[in-house]
Amino acid sequence: MTWINKKDSKKNSSLKRRYSLSLWINWLFLAMSALILAYTYYRAEVIFQGGKSTVYLKYYIVSLVSVFFWTGVLWLRDSVRANIVTTIISLIVGIYMVEAGLIFSKSLNSHGNTIAKMGFEYDQRTALEVVDDLREDGVDAVLSVRPNSVLTIDKKLLPLGGISNKTTIAGNENGYHMIYLSDRYGFNNPDSEWDAAQVEWLLIGDSFAEGKAVSPGKDIAGQIRVITNTSSISLGKGGNGPLIELGTLTEYTEIIKPKKVLWLYFEGNDLISDLQRGKANPLLYQYMNDGFSQGLIHRQEEIDRKLKKFITGKVKLSKTRWLRLQKIRGIMGFDVADRVDHVVIDPLFTQILTKAKARTEALGGEFYFVYLPQYERYSEKNVSHGSYRKKSEVLELVKSLNIPIIDIHQDVFVSHPDSLSLFPFRLNGHYNEVGYNEVAKAIVSNIKKQ
Repeated sequence: MTWINKKDSKKNSSLKRRYSLSLWINWLFLAMSALILAYTYYRAEVIFQGGKSTVYLKYYIVSLVSVFFWTGVLWLRDSVRANIVTTIISLIVGIYMVEAGLIFSKSLNSHGNTIAKMGFEYDQRTALEVVDDLREDGVDAVLSVRPNSVLTIDKKLLPLGGISNKTTIAGNENGYHMIYLSDRYGFNNPDSEWDAAQVEWLLIGDSFAEGKAVSPGKDIAGQIRVITNTSSISLGKGGNGPLIELGTLTEYTEIIKPKKVLWLYFEGNDLISDLQRGKANPLLYQYMNDGFSQGLIHRQEEIDRKLKKFITGKVKLSKTRWLRLQKIRGIMGFDVADRVDHVVIDPLFTQILTKAKARTEALGGEFYFVYLPQYERYSEKNVSHGSYRKKSEVLELVKSLNIPIIDIHQDVFVSHPDSLSLFPFRLNGHYNEVGYNEVAKAIVSNIKKQ
């Protein structure tokens, strides 16, 4: 009897420890859920100022449900709560094992694998791995920074270029990484272009204007430079939208007074997401006021320090991506905003173009609107080219502002016998070297005619 009592006593003691531990874990999960909820609010409303509400709505729902769930579990019987905690811990361990498998899997780069299966060579390294390899060889390389990625981290300085005079690494679409030596303001140009007695061509736009993802000189500005044997500068950066582009035009054109400004409009996102993202930033919105400037050409050292610090933070954060279940979140689409496919011709777009044209002409330059089509226009079936992305409406708006139009869809892709061959490996993305060359020739030819 004594032996049985001792056995029961040990069993009861073990259960008490288990119940006590499960209670502490319950409180820990509740506290973590509350912290995630608070952090979600901070990211969504303070950092991004409501600009990514569709992205963070999912985190709001998950964290709120988690708070209510763990609050409810506190009121359950000890044995039930202990079983729930044990089950959840097992589930979490399983999820992290899946995450680990995804991270170490060699089949993650689906784009690269697709190209490799087609029989082409493809550099499977990430941009960060390329940077590390170059640094090991003594090259002071940095990652490319998109202005729209730093929109919300400083209310006093918003860089619109990149880190100056550095070997810069961007994306890989053509089988090799885009690597270029940035100019004195962090753009993809030979630095000597800024010393030209007269800048003939200035490109304003996003990653298409930047030349993603081809080698230096194979981008639009570089090919215009070769075709015309005149000076050409690109102020394009990936992710730019109309407001950022207006700001870039305002900040950098006065010192060079270009003869021709090419406003490169990309139908894939300029009015679908990029303009809306820009509107959420108060500092960026001030470029609608005549006379406003951040004086960026005189603040490059400050910009370099800020962007280097930003990149360092991003790299450190990337090393904890496994902790944040980045791969699983990516597969589930947690960090992607609800897709919006329709173009909204915001009245602000009209005002931006009006300002851009006026500021160009005030410097003695000519302003041109270049319409760039996207891959899906040619890969999808039964596309009505006039109504697709509201192309006809956009061009009618531009015409009403007395802005000359260069329609790349009409002048390059329609007449080309194989439109998809102008994209890397005939896959979705930016144009390849041949595509950029055709665009450059069309721009020069059109302006000569006009």
